[in-house]
Amino acid sequence: MAERLPLPDDETASPELAAEYAAAREREGSVMAILRALGPRAELVRAFLSLADAALYGPAALGRRERELLALATSQANGAEYSVEVHAELLAELGGVGAGERDEALVAFALRLTLAPGEAEQAVEELHAHLSNAEVHDAIAVVGLLNFANRVALATGITVADDLT
Repeated sequence: MAERLPLPDDETASPELAAEYAAAREREGSVMAILRALGPRAELVRAFLSLADAALYGPAALGRRERELLALATSQANGAEYSVEVHAELLAELGGVGAGERDEALVAFALRLTLAPGEAEQAVEELHAHLSNAEVHDAIAVVGLLNFANRVALATGITVADDLT
């Protein structure tokens, strides 16, 4: 087995990255491993946090629970266990998976866009039968963000044990 890529920590972080880690601890009580997996460049951490805030956590046409559902479905499709664990917990806090057509359409969209990106236009068309234009844009943003984050998590092999307190 190849040696795992080292993750920045408090001792190896530049002053800029250390400031991002300190801000994360203040916001969330820890530095999530995904931030460490982005590597030593503080500007990547800032950009990722900004995009995650806009796509997942901030105001949007698509509801917060539905965005977590997309995040979980995308992470499951990619086999990204770190993200599955994180987003399953967040989805549970928001009420879990619903049983309606809308939730089924969201999961199907996340799977198709992740596993068959060449079918993106068809996937959007099918999702549009259940969501408004603005909600479809939100769904695309969440699945795109999670595919990026999943690949970072998979490439670095992070687990929740890599979170820093």
